[in-house]
Amino acid sequence: MLAFSPTFDVTAIGLGADLRGRVSLLPGKYTLRALSGTVGWPMVTQLMPGLAIGCDLTASFDDLAVRQAGAARDASGGLRTGPGSCARLDGSVSGVPVPALIATLNGVEDGVQGVLAAQSAPDTPFATATLTDQNRLILRVHAAGARLVPGMPATSDSEIELPLSAILP
Repeated sequence: MLAFSPTFDVTAIGLGADLRGRVSLLPGKYTLRALSGTVGWPMVTQLMPGLAIGCDLTASFDDLAVRQAGAARDASGGLRTGPGSCARLDGSVSGVPVPALIATLNGVEDGVQGVLAAQSAPDTPFATATLTDQNRLILRVHAAGARLVPGMPATSDSEIELPLSAILP
């Protein structure tokens, strides 16, 4: 079956963002591709209000692609950040150094998975997040990532699974 879909060039500029890409739309289906540019922390706080942390990181995207058709998701590409620091907004933890990071996105059997690591050691992940096609988020913090979080046990992996509706309005 041949189907045509409206495709638009998209640009997001402001709040620390300068992104460009292409989006194709059909009822119940979208594809965002060739997403390139940068996003700073001010945009993160707009997309996820109520975060308890603030960071001075900027992410660079290069040819990111995200697709959803019905409940099925797929993604490819990644992002990089320079080094920076993050702090709790209530002042209880300040200035935790964060190394330059790399995150890769890939489609998996039941959704999309992102793996976060230091650029200097990309084969030693800090965290793995999976967004399932059933709208569940599975976050696994690996020992290497736990060492960056004050007070978090770093002897083994920690995992939390929750419905996406628990973190997004």
